[in-house]
Amino acid sequence: MRKISTFLLFGIFALISTSNLYGQASCVGTATLNVTINTCITGELVQASAFLQGCYNNGAGAMQVTPGYFNTVPLNQPYNRPPWNYSGSESIAAKPATMIDWVLLQAYNPAGTALIETKAAILLSNGSIVDAAYALNPTLTGVYFSSITPNGSYRLVVRHRNHLAIMSSVPVTLPNVSSYLFSNSTNVQGGAGQLANVTGVVYAMLAGDYNSDGIVSLSDFNGYASTSGATNQYLDGDFNLDGSITAADFNLYRPNSSIIGISAIRF
Repeated sequence: MRKISTFLLFGIFALISTSNLYGQASCVGTATLNVTINTCITGELVQASAFLQGCYNNGAGAMQVTPGYFNTVPLNQPYNRPPWNYSGSESIAAKPATMIDWVLLQAYNPAGTALIETKAAILLSNGSIVDAAYALNPTLTGVYFSSITPNGSYRLVVRHRNHLAIMSSVPVTLPNVSSYLFSNSTNVQGGAGQLANVTGVVYAMLAGDYNSDGIVSLSDFNGYASTSGATNQYLDGDFNLDGSITAADFNLYRPNSSIIGISAIRF
């Protein structure tokens, strides 16, 4: 980030050395000072990618959302409510053009039984999950975690507000050089049964978990139905992320109803 400040000096111009201060009287002038401030991100970089069934476009091989939906995506992370109750302060000043939504990326212990750290992150159209700082620095390729031990092994979990959460099938050594691909069913605990096969060998997170409890059930249908017909709102019943809650969302929910997520991701 570059900030340019112009100082108008009247009366006294001070020159500062390492050990002495010298004064010069009756000097009037202007000086321009260029200051470069580096934004440093600390922690270990975790790289992962995942697709959402609801907005995956087979022809494009990527996720796509409508402008109406994109305009409703908040600038602040939306997981500070039940069942996640995540208190993180992640926010952005402007949305990247390829942003799909916010997700939670989590690191668990190798057994997948104890949560170590959670970060709210940006999900991009190509499936990449990136730090909120990506909005200012689009060269970032992952999410920075501060509570993990370098070269330690962790199970990764991806959560989305209306898709079934998933966990890595194996512990992942972090930081990782290459992205962990949740689009590969062998990389997900429970395999293809926990995912939607969107095209060929590409898998995506299952749409329809309205209340994010880890089970696609009648409760999720009731949540969808309670806001059916709504438009231009950021609502959990919008399973296809088009900005409207219509029959298209029900058509995504229906074949996934009764699917139960693995116990490790259920609330």
